Amino acid sequence: MKVASNLIVKYAFSRKDFAFAAKSNDNNCGRMETYMKKTFRYVSLILALLMIISVGLTACNTLGDGAGETTTSEPEDNVPKDEYKLPLEDGYNQLTFYWTYNGTYENCDMWIWWGDKAGQGYVFHECEYGAKVVINVPEDVEQVGFIVRRDCSDPGGSSWGSATKDFEEDRFATIEGKETVIYLKSGVQDQFKSYDGGKTLVMIRGFKLAGMADERKISYSITPAATISSCDQVKVYQGDREIKVTSISTMGRQSKTGYIEVEESLDLSKTYTVNIEGYGETTVIPMGIFDSQYFADNYHYDGTDLGAIIDGDTTTFKVWAPTASKVVLNLFEAGDGVDAYKTVDMVKGDKGVWSHTEECGHGTYYTYTVTTAVGTQEAVDPYAKAAGVNGNRGMVVDLSLTDPEGWEDSKALADPITSYSKAIIWEVHVRDFSNKIESSQYRGKYLAFTETGLVNEHGMPVGVDYLKELGITHVHLLPVYDYATVDESDPNAPFNWGYDPKNYNVPEGSYSTDAYNGEVRIKEFKEMVMALHKAGIGVVMDVVYNHTYDANSSFNRIVPYYYYRYTETGANSSASGCGNDTASERYMYGKFMVESTSYWVEEYGLDGLRFDLMGLHDLETMQGVESAVHAINPNAIIYGEGWKMGSTIDSSPQANQSNISQITPTGDAIGSVAVFNDVMRDGLKGSVFDKAAQGYINGDANSYNLKKIIFSMGGAATGGFGWQVKNSMVINYMSAHDNNTLWDKLLLSNPNATDDARNKMNNLGAAIILMSKGTPFWQAGEEMLRTKDGDENSYQSSDEINNIDWSVLREGTREYETMLYYKGLIELRKTYGIFINNDTAISYEELGSGVAVVTFDDGNGGKALALINPHSQNLPCTLEGEWNLVADGENAGAAVLSRESGSVTVDGISVRIYVNDTLIK
Repeated sequence: MKVASNLIVKYAFSRKDFAFAAKSNDNNCGRMETYMKKTFRYVSLILALLMIISVGLTACNTLGDGAGETTTSEPEDNVPKDEYKLPLEDGYNQLTFYWTYNGTYENCDMWIWWGDKAGQGYVFHECEYGAKVVINVPEDVEQVGFIVRRDCSDPGGSSWGSATKDFEEDRFATIEGKETVIYLKSGVQDQFKSYDGGKTLVMIRGFKLAGMADERKISYSITPAATISSCDQVKVYQGDREIKVTSISTMGRQSKTGYIEVEESLDLSKTYTVNIEGYGETTVIPMGIFDSQYFADNYHYDGTDLGAIIDGDTTTFKVWAPTASKVVLNLFEAGDGVDAYKTVDMVKGDKGVWSHTEECGHGTYYTYTVTTAVGTQEAVDPYAKAAGVNGNRGMVVDLSLTDPEGWEDSKALADPITSYSKAIIWEVHVRDFSNKIESSQYRGKYLAFTETGLVNEHGMPVGVDYLKELGITHVHLLPVYDYATVDESDPNAPFNWGYDPKNYNVPEGSYSTDAYNGEVRIKEFKEMVMALHKAGIGVVMDVVYNHTYDANSSFNRIVPYYYYRYTETGANSSASGCGNDTASERYMYGKFMVESTSYWVEEYGLDGLRFDLMGLHDLETMQGVESAVHAINPNAIIYGEGWKMGSTIDSSPQANQSNISQITPTGDAIGSVAVFNDVMRDGLKGSVFDKAAQGYINGDANSYNLKKIIFSMGGAATGGFGWQVKNSMVINYMSAHDNNTLWDKLLLSNPNATDDARNKMNNLGAAIILMSKGTPFWQAGEEMLRTKDGDENSYQSSDEINNIDWSVLREGTREYETMLYYKGLIELRKTYGIFINNDTAISYEELGSGVAVVTFDDGNGGKALALINPHSQNLPCTLEGEWNLVADGENAGAAVLSRESGSVTVDGISVRIYVNDTLIK
């Protein structure tokens, strides 16, 4: 430290003086010796005091030159020779994390991501400090996001499983040249440097954030904490002009965060900088001001005319960019490859809306170039409804030109469902659906859903004909909006699920026959919907508004920091696990969600929406979605993942399982918003986060798991599991695209069981799902024992892993017989409304060890009975009265299999379902 260094120099100079005086005057030797002894005692005290000050300043920083630093020289090599090392590749920088933890490192790792690279686990290598992770990062990467994970079920893997965070917030490491080394401590947010292999840690100092919080207030975030003792230590500039600082909220107190108040009002469209003494300078970003009443009054825009609105031969372009100082409209003749034929400055109007009217029409491509405090960036219009290849340019579109022949007659289902419980949902990826149908002309495309008469090599119907025979009511399509992770120009592009939104209101181009023409994907999407409607099947679209492909999306380029949530240090909140969380509670993004979902339902005739990580959205916005969508189609079904998420929403509760019943249906809606039922999922087959875990159907038929099943069969209407819903607003399921397929889960959790036994487990679970209140749902192919070879997170795995294997459908095969059982259960559910009716009373009796007798009573004389035996041994039971058997462990349907009374036997791992004569009539 500079203070210590200066004093040590003074002390050395005094000793030279003393020595010279002793030589000059021998007569003063005695007095000099005494003087020297006293002086050395004082010096010793001074040195001791300096050591105390040094330690104190390291831990408790004050502003000034060199604050928070040490002068310890860096050894040539701090790393013990036997520690793990990674060769540094050309074109890369190396980042090393050291972490210390009072526990075992075997089930810990680091989740790391950067730029466009998805998050991935990296295993720890134990070392003298504790453990370390070393990675090579491309030279153009400046920041790397990281999370230390504990209790990992799959350390170093690509999924989260059972992992928990060592520190709750996402953190970011700044790359500093060829080799960056960062030290961490368990449970501590701060990052450290060390020059002695971790024995002494020095907190990394940085100016994390300066944010415009209100008209005259700027928030700041620095590390480590410091004490500002004077306004003179903080400077605010607009260009070269200094703006007077009037107060600091943390004046005289040690703090990492605080507020700076200035003398004049701040202009959202101008660039300001803040300099804090000892921490350097950073640009002020509009952030907290977005939540102020001032911003709401001046910039919330209620119009519905954002985007490119075509009117004959002219188009009006409007974009909301209140923080921009300049917006330029770029016009192109094609969606890629050509320069703009015209650029024009747009004009700023009320509420921060920029506009321009141009003589151009259908087929014109465009982008915006926006200048804000973070710089000048090109962006695609978030409100664009058509786009060129890979969605890099929006397209002006006359939507009437995209309607296929007969569209108006088939835009809506002729016979829509009248309650959520009447829906039976089959979840599928567009590419999976048809990639292995050899007879299809449109494998992997929207148009594969328009083909009829398709058969597999055994002559069995496949594709849409198969779905009609199976009896499902709705196809749930994994993301079909324009997403970023598949190159639309490459017909052999790698597979991806598509949970990486790029342009929300544009269909994905890789599923169209021509990704270069923005009109084609729209028309073919509509043809897909029309064909499914003609087959009597509704279409549900998987929507992902909780995050975007990356944090610097077109939203952020146009209005930086508005559309996302951030931590107090300015880092992106990432409860989604994708490096960014959108802010649905912000007025303009919540409004965008409502308008976007309404657009899809209105323009494309959709019959439902499924919300990815819905718990990240606020309740008020989801109520707005419900009202808007059901005003267009009251028979549409809306559901989502209602998990409790780590992101904080200040203005409204999360739209999660615990709160979802606060959303009420509006108008003539057949329901409100439903949530996925993980109590049913994990109760039936064991936790999805532990591949070996067992549940009610596959080896752990205890009373607690039975209670989970009964809770779910009753439509999750009662308490006991931390949440409940009204009117059976639950999605009951065992498998979805996430985690292992059901068949793979049964293989992994019961490795020693026979295929016959696992097949019985599968069928028992299906029977329970299909006689439960709520909406039955499953991953496409579950009904034909679909496998992904144990790949539980196949979001970017090969087509071979992900494709539906239609060839397994052949008379006599296990897969074919299982499909027939599902078909029978669907028929049973549709025939006997007692299993669908929300008013049906459900009671049960446990005969011991999870064996259950479940009674259904519709209140009008109709009764049903289910004898459920989850164990491998056959179970003798006695029926009171005479009943009609409609399902057992292998057969199901509307027809009565037999009339039974008295003593019956329930086969091992199976169910017997009965209805009384009232229901038969």
